[in-house]
Amino acid sequence: MELKKYKLGELLDVKRGASLAGEYYATTGNYIRLTCGNFDYQNNSFKLNTSKDNLFYTGPVRKEFIMKKGDIITPLTEQAIGLLGSTAIIPEDDKYIQSQDVAKIICYEDILYPMYAYYLISSEIVKKQLSAAAQQTKIRHTSPDKIKDCVVWIPDLKEQKHIASILSDLDKKIALNRAINQNLRVRREQRENLLSLCRADAVNGDVSRNLEATPDRSSRAVGVRRAA
Repeated sequence: MELKKYKLGELLDVKRGASLAGEYYATTGNYIRLTCGNFDYQNNSFKLNTSKDNLFYTGPVRKEFIMKKGDIITPLTEQAIGLLGSTAIIPEDDKYIQSQDVAKIICYEDILYPMYAYYLISSEIVKKQLSAAAQQTKIRHTSPDKIKDCVVWIPDLKEQKHIASILSDLDKKIALNRAINQNLRVRREQRENLLSLCRADAVNGDVSRNLEATPDRSSRAVGVRRAA
């Protein structure tokens, strides 16, 4: 497989989001602000942000900042170590607004397959370059230009689609296994809670009283013999 060297800026564009006025933050509304809290950087995926209750935005916003399903985003602020270079895919049309801490990735699709870009930007080779170039402040930042300045090596479009398909299938299997494990954890917690209740009942005498109220087979048999 032949790989060619590019700067990301030759393969895609990076657009910063809108500056959203805090006076329009709300607890209800039609649109939700995207934040760095929407990146599950440990699993490189999109997640709902439950850290705030004023994530809705009721002010005016340009149409270009209203996200579409399938749009690829990446953070411009590192609010947790390892966040820079993470990617996520927008799950719904016309629900999320791109804020200024979030960049939208726009691929030149004649040379870069979008799903391959999703994995490419979150690869170690890009993450290391972004980390090295990030502004060294308490909360580190990157920029569209710094992302576009990263150097990568990529195969042709056909091979990109093949690789992206394999990685996507693996992600789906991992997500399924994670869901199964979560379900098992919930069931185990339910069993443990039930056992705790049973132990508490036994200590309080509730279980023993119930047992006394229900004669077992041997006591019933004695009663039958006596009656005979």
